[in-house]
Amino acid sequence: MTSRLSLALAVAAAVSALPVQAAQPLPDATIERAPVQFAWALDPNQALTAPAPFTALSRSYWDTVDATSLQRGLELPLTAPDAVIQVSPVQGARALEVEQLQVRDPNGAQALDTVVDTQQLRAAGMGVNQGSAMARTGASTAVGSYRLQAPQAQGRYVVQVLEPNSPIALQLQADRQQVLAGGRVALTARLQNDGGSAALAAGRAVARVLPAAGEALLVAPDGRSWPVPLVAGKDGLRAQVTIPEDIGQAQGLWELQAFVTAQGVQRDAKVAFAVARPTARLSGQAAGDAAQRQVRLPLRIGAPGRYEARGTLYATGPGGTLRPVAQAHSAAWFESAGAGELTLAFDSVALPSGYAAPFELRDLQLQDQGRMAPIETRAVAARF
Repeated sequence: MTSRLSLALAVAAAVSALPVQAAQPLPDATIERAPVQFAWALDPNQALTAPAPFTALSRSYWDTVDATSLQRGLELPLTAPDAVIQVSPVQGARALEVEQLQVRDPNGAQALDTVVDTQQLRAAGMGVNQGSAMARTGASTAVGSYRLQAPQAQGRYVVQVLEPNSPIALQLQADRQQVLAGGRVALTARLQNDGGSAALAAGRAVARVLPAAGEALLVAPDGRSWPVPLVAGKDGLRAQVTIPEDIGQAQGLWELQAFVTAQGVQRDAKVAFAVARPTARLSGQAAGDAAQRQVRLPLRIGAPGRYEARGTLYATGPGGTLRPVAQAHSAAWFESAGAGELTLAFDSVALPSGYAAPFELRDLQLQDQGRMAPIETRAVAARF
C-alpha cells in the first residue's frame, strides 16, 4: 500500500477565530457592484433537508505496475464473477494488442469472456491511452486468485480492476463539503461486506465492517499532494486532515483519495470538497429584529470583492413548532478590508397564517461571489 501511495504522490476548526486573508486578484470579468436584496416565501409544510456530505462507494481499485510484473503474471484476487480489468500504458510504455492480454482463473484456465481495444473504448466515450485494453472475466467464472499476464509488456502500466458484483466495497466520506484554508476535514473509510449491489437493490444488505489497513492522499487542484495516515477505529479507518493555510492558487475542489486493503482485497475511492481562502468571515453574533423581520450580519472583510449571504427564516407555528417560511439573499461590493455588514430582509414576504415570532435564522451561508468560493456556513445563526 505504501508503494501505491508513493506512486500517487509522484468544519473549519474554530472558523470564527481564523484570520481573514487577502486573495488572488479577482477574475477579469466585470463583477456587478450594485447591492442586491431579495427574499421569497417557503411552504412551512415542506420540510427542508440539508445536503449530506457526499459518500463514495467503490468496488474497484487501481495500481501502477512495471513490465516485469505483467510478463511474469500479476496476481488479482477477485471476490465475484464478471469482473472488469483494464490495462493502460503509461507514457513511453509499449502499446498492448488485445491478443497479447491473458487472464487465467484459479485453475489456470483462460478466463476472458470479452476483450475490447482502444478504438472500442474511445467509441464508448472513454478517454484512454493508445494501447489500452479492457477484459471481462464472465458471469460463470470462479472466485479466487486470477493472473493477469502480458508477455510483450515494456514500460509501466496502470491496471484497474472493477468488481461490480463484489460484496466487498469501500465507503468513503468527508464530514463537510467545504472548508477554509487552514481548516480541518474528518475522513472516514470503511471497507465493508454489504452483500453486493444485488443485495443493496433488493434491500437485503446488512453491511459488516471488515478490519482493514490503508492510507490516504490529500490532492490539490494544482497537483500538489500530501500523504494522510489512516488510523483504525471501532468503525473503520479515520483521519483528521488539516488543509494547508497557504493554498497558493489552488482554490477550488480538492480531493481525498483512500487506498484500503483487507485479506488481500484492495479498494480505492475518492471524495471532493471545496477549499477557499477566508477572504471574509462572519464576525460576532447575527442581530435579528423580530418586528422588522431582518437580520444584520457583521462581517470582517479581508480582501476587496463582492460577498453574498443567504439564509432561511424559521417561524413559530401552531403547536410551537419552528418551520421554514422564507429564504433571503443579500450581496454587496466591499472596496476595502475591515468591518462590513450585510442584511437579510424577510419583511417583503408575508408570514403564513398562524406563524409568528420567535424566529430562527438557519443554514446561513457566506459566499465570495467574485472568486466563486463558499466561505462559511452556520446551521443556526440567530434566535430572535
